[in-house]
Parts: sequence; C-alpha cells; structure tokens
Amino acid sequence: MIEILADTSALVSLEIKHLINLASKHIHFSISEGIREELQDIAEFDDVHGRSARDVLKLVQSRIITVQSMPAREEHTQNIDRGEAEVLTMSESGDYDYIITDDVKALPYIKSVAKVKVLTSAFVIRLLYDINALSRQEALNSIKEISASRDWYGGILETISNRYFED
Repeated sequence: MIEILADTSALVSLEIKHLINLASKHIHFSISEGIREELQDIAEFDDVHGRSARDVLKLVQSRIITVQSMPAREEHTQNIDRGEAEVLTMSESGDYDYIITDDVKALPYIKSVAKVKVLTSAFVIRLLYDINALSRQEALNSIKEISASRDWYGGILETISNRYFED
C-alpha cells in the first residue's frame, strides 16, 4: 500500500472526479487536522469545490482517509499554510511515501524541505492509469475536467498534469 499525505487542494481536485475511493484500494491517504478544518470551511460553499470537499469529508468519516493530529513545526508555518505545514511535519516520521499538493504557492517550499517526493494530484491519476483502474482516455478526461473545474487552463498545474501522460 502506498502511503500518501494529501493537502486540501489535491483532495478537492481528485474528488471532483470521485477518484479517492477508487485509489484507496492501492493508496492509503492521510491528512492533518488542519486539512480537515480547511475541507470543512470549503464544504460551506455551494459550488463544485464545496461539493468535492463534502465528498472528501464523507471519506474521512468512513475512514478511507485517516486524520492525524500533528502540530506543525514553526519554521514551516512561516512559509506555508497551517494544513500544508502539518502535513510536511507529518512526513518527517518516515511513514509516508509521498506528499501530494495542488497548491502552486506552497509547492516550491514543500519540495525544498521534504524528505519524501512531493507531487501533484495528477500523480494519483497516472497511478490509476498504470494499474488499469482508468483507461488512458478516462485519465486524460479526468485531468481535463479537473483543469476546467479548478481553472488550471494554461497554468502550471495543467502543464504538470499533462506531463504525466507524455509517453
């Protein structure tokens, strides 16, 4: 089982296409208490992101996603939001394989200090394709629909996501 620490942005992205439960057969997702609180805040909105956050919280409630309480190291909270800082601090335990984030502002800092690989949510989509849980077309359509919903068109996340499928 692959152990992934996920931030709010990555979870919201993946759940737009309801991919977390599908991925949970091969990936164990963990989040911090701060990430759960961010999801609760987003869930208040009546839009695609709010629906996605509500769906992620249902997965938390059903224990498909594990929540751990871990205070963030102060040096991290000076550079990134609390949720990402908690996830980064959790990664220092050595119990996790990856951190996934779609927060382009936090990504450079997290990559610069993390002792695990830091990737975007598109990594999970590629993994689902690699294990034949998604066809290539389903994977590419997922990226396209997430890009549209998350307003990634022409941005760095769309570019990164498409690179996962350059064969």
